[in-house]
Amino acid sequence: MALELGNLATTIPASRRWIRFDALRFVALLGDLVLIPLISVLSSIFYGRISGTFFDFTDSLGLGLLFAALFVLLAQLQAIYQPSNLMRPVWQMSQVALLWVVVMAFLAMVAFSLKVGGLVSRGATVIFVASGLSILILSRVLWARFLRRALESGSFAARRVALIGHSPLLARQTLLAELSSVGLSVVTRSGFSPGGFSASAHDTGHLADTISAVRKAKVEEVYLCYGQDLNAAQKALAELRVLPLPIHLVLDGELRDLVTRPIRRFGPLVMAEVHRAPMSAIERAIKRSLDVMISLSALFILSPMLVATGLFIRLESKGPVLFRQSRTGFNNRPFTILKFRSMRVMENGSVVQQASRDDPRVTRVGKIIRRLSIDELPQLWNVLRGDMSIVGPRPHALAHDAHYEKLIGNYPYRQHVKPGLTGWAQVNGSRGETPTVESMVERVRLDLWYVENAGFWLDIRIIARTFIALSNVKHTY
Repeated sequence: MALELGNLATTIPASRRWIRFDALRFVALLGDLVLIPLISVLSSIFYGRISGTFFDFTDSLGLGLLFAALFVLLAQLQAIYQPSNLMRPVWQMSQVALLWVVVMAFLAMVAFSLKVGGLVSRGATVIFVASGLSILILSRVLWARFLRRALESGSFAARRVALIGHSPLLARQTLLAELSSVGLSVVTRSGFSPGGFSASAHDTGHLADTISAVRKAKVEEVYLCYGQDLNAAQKALAELRVLPLPIHLVLDGELRDLVTRPIRRFGPLVMAEVHRAPMSAIERAIKRSLDVMISLSALFILSPMLVATGLFIRLESKGPVLFRQSRTGFNNRPFTILKFRSMRVMENGSVVQQASRDDPRVTRVGKIIRRLSIDELPQLWNVLRGDMSIVGPRPHALAHDAHYEKLIGNYPYRQHVKPGLTGWAQVNGSRGETPTVESMVERVRLDLWYVENAGFWLDIRIIARTFIALSNVKHTY
């Protein structure tokens, strides 16, 4: 057993740094409490100017204060002000929009029930609701940008923490980087060789030197890093309880995955859901409604471009405008996928070659529509028919399914939901050709994460991020 004690003085932030990362939750909360009533008053002033009338701003201020109190209370319950969550702008925007609508609907119902709607101007209220939501969403983008830059430059006064655990785990630079990214500064480390923490060592108080070092370093929190060796972690915790400090167990690998899963309690039993069943009937109905609404709207709005694309394909080369290929969907059900024809070949057999860069099979029109992902738009009809969804794992050719099912054991789990026009893998960089088995393994990993976490707001996030992903055309050819 080896013991390594080291003070990492170079990681201690300078005292001139004015605020801690974890204290930003209160700054963000107070910001909303001030911002929302201010927007309400300014909306009333603005409406008064454009309508040529004068309003008593007391009512607008009261509405803003009530709106702010309810919104902040709900946001606090949803952990919106957690600094780590402030760095998730897409999630923040979806949560802010949802809570804003909930508060607005609740106050509208109260106003209708109590017949007090005439106390505030309808025009000013409409402006407040619209501008307030827009400004709050913009503030989330600014918060995320500010936090990333501040963490990269080390602008925050971080919490001083100690790392105690197995030496190989403490030596990982990624661990220090991950702790630093959330405003934690490691000032001392105590490493033990795996398997060296025996019962006799525990009985003799083997962590005495470590406890002394932690006290001298003026540590504020302790983090235990024992991987999956819970027995050693429990023994260390028993001795470290003499410290009047919060102690956290850093979970890794399978343990981390397990505790992030939904927990159910039945009396004295506590169970983690390790495999999610297909979505409930309500979840499927909501997802289907979203699919129908988006596909119908998109087909109507994009119809001129769809017709023009079909015309250009027909003028350039002989052959059908649409390319049809057999795919498998939800629960391995076969369907025929539609695409604009972008190649001179119509492969749909036991051998299908993926498109590659500068592929000679791609036509001139095909290069353009593939780069802009226009060739996939006919799949809106597949979505409308119910073969596909707007969001889900991308369906692969039958030949590719047969090939990768033999190489990747969990590959078929992708079919636990309908295939999609876009998906979690695509918005996370796994688009286009998969030239190696490793690249397909990564795509399957992302697809399965979506299967396990599928939901309405996740679909909205993926749709929003798809428009950003489409601007990156380096993997589309």
